[in-house]
Amino acid sequence: MKLRYLCVLAVLFSGAVQAEQGCPDGLYPGGAGPGQICIPMPGYGISGSSGGTQAAEPKWATRWGAIATDDGSTGGGILGQSESLSSKRKAEKAALSDCRAKGGNNCALVQAYHDQCIAVAWGRSRPYTVSAENSKAASEFAIAKCGESDANCGIYYTGCSYPERVQ
Repeated sequence: MKLRYLCVLAVLFSGAVQAEQGCPDGLYPGGAGPGQICIPMPGYGISGSSGGTQAAEPKWATRWGAIATDDGSTGGGILGQSESLSSKRKAEKAALSDCRAKGGNNCALVQAYHDQCIAVAWGRSRPYTVSAENSKAASEFAIAKCGESDANCGIYYTGCSYPERVQ
């Protein structure tokens, strides 16, 4: 009788062990496909205020850049720029300051951007700025934009202000 009882218990508990299907502790099988996928169990490994064993998600800080130009009475295009600053205001102020430091008398903001790249294409008449995920894409878009209404377009400047990991 005891042996029969133990056999029944062994069969019942062996099914629970097989349901794990080879996943380590804290993971369960999931997904549909030819290969085994082990998914973390919600809340597994979290113990009180100690933080548990799960890694903290990275935190990112936005970084700003800006473009300012003086393409008026000073005899040609002067470009002021800033990159990787912590706020839009700081980026704009730095770009205007850079433009003035290069001899600009009538510097004006053209564009502020964040967490991406910018390209400035200059044609015969004025600058054309475009921001995009990388400098190559921004350059291609800026040349195309310039070419729609201007001639002799070329890339004058590219720069990036990507987010910065802070944790």
